[in-house]
Amino acid sequence: MPPTIAGFGIHPQNPDMQNADFLSFLCNAKKIQFIGEAGFDFFGDGPLRSRDPEAIRRQTEAFIFQSRLAARVRLPLVVHLRKATDVCMAYGRELADVPSVVFHCWPGRLEEARMILRKGINAYFSFGTPLLRDSRHAIESLAGLPKTRILSETDAPWQPPHGFAWTKLEHIIDVTDKMAQVLEIETKLLEPLLEKNFAAAYLLDE
Repeated sequence: MPPTIAGFGIHPQNPDMQNADFLSFLCNAKKIQFIGEAGFDFFGDGPLRSRDPEAIRRQTEAFIFQSRLAARVRLPLVVHLRKATDVCMAYGRELADVPSVVFHCWPGRLEEARMILRKGINAYFSFGTPLLRDSRHAIESLAGLPKTRILSETDAPWQPPHGFAWTKLEHIIDVTDKMAQVLEIETKLLEPLLEKNFAAAYLLDE
């Protein structure tokens, strides 16, 4: 089994601040190595995942709490965004204080990713099965970002490739092969770069 690290977060799909004290305990007791997923989700497939004022208020409260906690305890923050990149961009100052920010399954455009980096955010952008569905934004972002800022993922069991009911862990092989194809390099050369980026993004080399 490959090495794993543990994290805990208040997800924007259920921004329940009753978990805030438990999250703080895990951080202070050094039980976790990252915070997340935090973020914003306005996909519209539920009352708490809309731009309703109450949903925005609750998601924002959870996000700010977690970003400030990550800055205080010096842990990476994993960010979940759906139809919400514009909202997240307004919190560049908070994210710049976090030691590392991983944008899980990066949904935005290349220029948005570049803007995040220009804000002084130590950001990494993770790519998964949308690449296997030939997502234009994912391919554009992957091809245009510095290679030191990219990561791979599956988001298993969610976001399945075409023809599958669920994403499997072994789909990471297909994702990595697709990344190598987009970047026009050999997979065997990409894999050690992704490992190095993972260690940097999650502060494992400190």
